[in-house]
Amino acid sequence: NDNLNTDIAANGTFLTMPAPHIGYRSESEIGDESGRKKQGLPSRPRRAPVSDKAARQNPYISDDADWIDFEAIVRTAPDQIALAPGYLQKEWTENGRRCFRYKMDAPILNFYTFVSGRYKIKKDTWTARNGEKVALSIYYHPAHPYNLDRMMAGAKASLTYCSQSFSPYQFRQLRIVEFPVYAEFAQSFPNTVPYSEGIGFIARVSDVKGDIDYPYFVTAHEVAHQWWAHQVVGADVAGAEMLSESLAEYSALMVMQRRYGKGQARRFLAYELDRYLDGRGDERENEEPLVRTQGQQYIHYSKGALTFYALGEEIGHEKLTQTLSRFVRDKAYATAPYPTAPELLEYLEAATPPKSRAYLSDLFERITLYDCEITSATKKKTGKNKYRVTIQVSASKAYSDGKGVETEATLTYPVAVGVFAAAKSGADKNTLGKPLYFAKRVIKAGGETFTLDVSGEPAKAGIDPYNTLIDREADNNVMSVSVK
Repeated sequence: NDNLNTDIAANGTFLTMPAPHIGYRSESEIGDESGRKKQGLPSRPRRAPVSDKAARQNPYISDDADWIDFEAIVRTAPDQIALAPGYLQKEWTENGRRCFRYKMDAPILNFYTFVSGRYKIKKDTWTARNGEKVALSIYYHPAHPYNLDRMMAGAKASLTYCSQSFSPYQFRQLRIVEFPVYAEFAQSFPNTVPYSEGIGFIARVSDVKGDIDYPYFVTAHEVAHQWWAHQVVGADVAGAEMLSESLAEYSALMVMQRRYGKGQARRFLAYELDRYLDGRGDERENEEPLVRTQGQQYIHYSKGALTFYALGEEIGHEKLTQTLSRFVRDKAYATAPYPTAPELLEYLEAATPPKSRAYLSDLFERITLYDCEITSATKKKTGKNKYRVTIQVSASKAYSDGKGVETEATLTYPVAVGVFAAAKSGADKNTLGKPLYFAKRVIKAGGETFTLDVSGEPAKAGIDPYNTLIDREADNNVMSVSVK
């Protein structure tokens, strides 16, 4: 039954923002353009434009309050644990109900949840760089212990990466709380992350088979939201999710790369690329560039991860994180007018060398599509552990408007070219080994032939080998190197 309300369940309640809202709720309007036409309603943007000064007075998460003081009493069944954002102040029993009082010690966004279930608890501690301890807890259904270690490791790794890269973690605890598979997502509230059993707790992940460790990845993404949304939150205008979802996805991708190495990064990026291309194929209205995304998940999640990763490859990931750290320093806990995606873009432009500004614009401000291909890759041994590799590659670029109409454009900036050793035994076939040669090269119209001398036996070669460009046919970017 699609109309069945599963927010409150016998074992696994997940209830978000149950209190009355103040003011007009524009998100309750009919949003689908075809639905509006049927009702004789005029079209409207999914989000207000950045120029809308009234919309900038509100964070995109909640428009009836800014930063609030939060305290809540939650009552539940006597055999369940109830949780809400904040720190437990008191627990007691009253009229056969188990009661909990939670309170935050600092203002939070008007965005909170209540979760209740019969849980076991896995506990651990993370230590910040300054020596402060953060209590970590995973509240889980006793029958679902499978991925607790992966999720705890993902939480620790994300706390470490984000606190070192952006700013200190703002809370003394972090809790991950399982809820039933009635919904399949995770959602980050202040120091509390409700997390569906269906996307982590009951996942079957095999390191031997080289599976993508998505319980680890999803956990890293949700923890990153403690910075990207719960420290920096965008105004309720176009591009808002670039400041939250895109940066949380990029942060999680960097956490994954730290754990599994850049050799597997291609798998994660290829997955994001597929999701973006599928999403734009299903777009029923108007595709927007990343900086103007309007609640379009395929843009602000998948394209967002690709875009920030690509920029990091261009200017250096360390320089990118330093720039994001400055943005956090300047915009964390901001009040009206709230930050916007174009403001972040100004920070990125300042950190990008002039020679790369056209690439930056293509990444963020335009819908840019590429066609890269390697058509030949051969090797010849020239000495002890020395090889000469000859590759033939091509690359082209096009711009698309919001309706999918494409215009060919000149590719003026260089594209990555690489030669790789064999991946480790047992790795997925798409995993790249150690790079023997990796550099950005200018690709003339009609293609280029490169002769490259490397140390070590080459196994694969390619153009844009890590799939950082929005390539419509990425499967032909890498090929095995054959003997000449």
